[in-house]
Amino acid sequence: MPRLRVRNICYMLVATVCLLLYYNALVPSKDYDQDQDAELVDKWIEKKLDTVVEKDRDKDGVHGKSENGAGKNPPKSKGAEGQKEIAWKAKPNPPKDVEKKEAAKNSPKDSKAQKPPGNKNESKKVSEAKKGDTKKTGVVKPKDTSKMSKEAWMAEMAKKQKERKAHLRQVCDSKLKRPLKTMDDLGSNPKSLRPLIVNDKHKFIYSIVYKVGSTNWERVIVEDVGGFKNVPNQKLYSHKALHWMPGFSPEEAKERLKNYTKFLFVRNPLSRILSAYKDKFVDHHNGVFTQMAKNIIKMYRKGPVDGSATDVTFPEFMEYLVNKSDHRTNVHWKVIFNQNFPCELDYDIIGKLEDADDDIPYVLERIGIRNMTKYGSTSMKKKGSDEKLWAEYYSQVPQDTMKKFYEIYKPDFILYGYDMPKSFKKS
Repeated sequence: MPRLRVRNICYMLVATVCLLLYYNALVPSKDYDQDQDAELVDKWIEKKLDTVVEKDRDKDGVHGKSENGAGKNPPKSKGAEGQKEIAWKAKPNPPKDVEKKEAAKNSPKDSKAQKPPGNKNESKKVSEAKKGDTKKTGVVKPKDTSKMSKEAWMAEMAKKQKERKAHLRQVCDSKLKRPLKTMDDLGSNPKSLRPLIVNDKHKFIYSIVYKVGSTNWERVIVEDVGGFKNVPNQKLYSHKALHWMPGFSPEEAKERLKNYTKFLFVRNPLSRILSAYKDKFVDHHNGVFTQMAKNIIKMYRKGPVDGSATDVTFPEFMEYLVNKSDHRTNVHWKVIFNQNFPCELDYDIIGKLEDADDDIPYVLERIGIRNMTKYGSTSMKKKGSDEKLWAEYYSQVPQDTMKKFYEIYKPDFILYGYDMPKSFKKS
């Protein structure tokens, strides 16, 4: 046993001497640091001398590097220069480009080296959060929802509204010769303001126009503002959450007309009337419009007529519309100018259904309604698609009927900047 211990001690001393000679041969004498090498030797002797020596032999004296450019068990150094020197002991003059790469790897500016595990997923979540969640509202929001772009977008929308209102005011003052009432006059008789829905919580007045997204706006007020859920369409109009202006006193009406945000939505008369025809006589049938269909057929269908027929054609409906006074009374196709007081009420916002993707979010922002759960589809057909649909239906209508139609709905065309296709106005 004593001999074995002596032998082991001798082997270790020999190995130590060899290692010192080995490193002395590699390190230039002018840069030699005795304390550093002694510390290195002591550390490796204590841990795994044989393994390190074997690795050094295999790699020709260069330490294996980890991702940060240092050895797996790097020796302690007295500074950055010491670390760099040890890393390149086997190659005293490393290529400059390699040296730059090593410096870049160890630099704190390297974001990849600094990010902890899982950071990639977190940054992805942050990126997704910045995009904004529009699923809950169902309303298309501005593309960029950052504060600055939102302010710019709101300013752009305000400018558009200013232009629309200026155009409407110019038409009201110069082209429509009907005597106009003041807002005070209208407030004195709230019962004449039947299309106006008042909301005291958000301080707004919605002027309803049928066949211009009115059902969806009723649902917004009943469900998202009023807190009621899953109300059937046919019960929205009479729901207790809708407060109609005729229910207010003259004093209350005047105060609200003066101080609340007033808005309405309009639509090209060609699209609005076609939508009303398809909704009431093609897609849906109920008692009132079923009987109306029978009456229209009796009046305008040529030849023998089946008294039970309800399949009103579009030309027959148009004949009825321009020759009877129904366009003055039925709210589904009544002229907007004749029911919503656009020249008298000085609306704060005039929305267009054709621009719903911008105008609806703008209105909601102005009146302070957020986190909507429902609104229905706001995606509108492109102008080209509308014109194809017009051509399909209105081409069946006689020219003299189209001329009468334009004269009846002319105020809505010119007040809101809609053009009647020239082909529809030819004699």
